[in-house]
Amino acid sequence: MNSYKHLTFMAGICLELCCIWPGSTLNAQDVSAMPSGATSAEAFQKSMVPSDYQIRTGDMIQVSVFNEPELTAGGRVRKDGTIQCPLIGSIKIQGLSQTAAARVIADAYRKDYLVHPEVNLFVSQFSVQRITILGQVQRPGAHDLPSEKDLTILQVLGLAGGPTRIANLKRVLVKRVVDGTEKIFKVDVNSMASGSQTMMFYVREDDVITVPESFF
Repeated sequence: MNSYKHLTFMAGICLELCCIWPGSTLNAQDVSAMPSGATSAEAFQKSMVPSDYQIRTGDMIQVSVFNEPELTAGGRVRKDGTIQCPLIGSIKIQGLSQTAAARVIADAYRKDYLVHPEVNLFVSQFSVQRITILGQVQRPGAHDLPSEKDLTILQVLGLAGGPTRIANLKRVLVKRVVDGTEKIFKVDVNSMASGSQTMMFYVREDDVITVPESFF
C-alpha cells in the first residue's frame, strides 16, 4: 500500500471509529418512556444503551418494579434467551430492546399479580464478543467487540491499530460459520475506505479476518 492510499484508508478508519462509542445523552423522549418509579441512576444507565440495541445471551440485566422491591431481579440472560423473575418465572427477552423487554415482563405481572406494574429494565453489562484479526494489521490477535453496536470491517481494523503499509486491502478474507457451515467472504476494504463502494460489510462474533500481504 503506497503512502497516499495508506493515509486515505487511515482517514476513513478515523471517521468510522468516531461512530463506535458516540456520546449518549438523556433526551426528553427517553425520560417520557421510562416508568415513573425509575431512579435517576437507572434512567442514566438505560440511556447509555442505544434504543435499538437487542438484548443478547450473556448480557447482565437488572429489573425493578415500582413500589414492589421484592420483585427486583437481576442476572445474565441464559442460553435459552430467558431471565428468571420472581413469581412469573422464566421470561424470554433475547432479541428485544430494553423497553420491549420491560413491557413483556410488565404484561406477565399484569396477567396474574399486579394491576398496573411499572417495570424498569436495563442492561448493566454486555456479554463479551470476540473476533480474530490476522495478517497485516498493527495488533493482530483476538479483539473484544463493543456489543452494543454493530461494527463495520473498517471499524474493526481500526480496533486492531489499522493495516500495515504492505497490507492488501482489496482481498481481505473473512471466515464465518453460517448455520453450521464455514464460509469465506472476500472483502474489498480499500473501496469501502475510499467511498467508491457504499455497501458496508459488518462483522459478527467469532469472525476470523485475515489481511493478506500485498505483493508488488
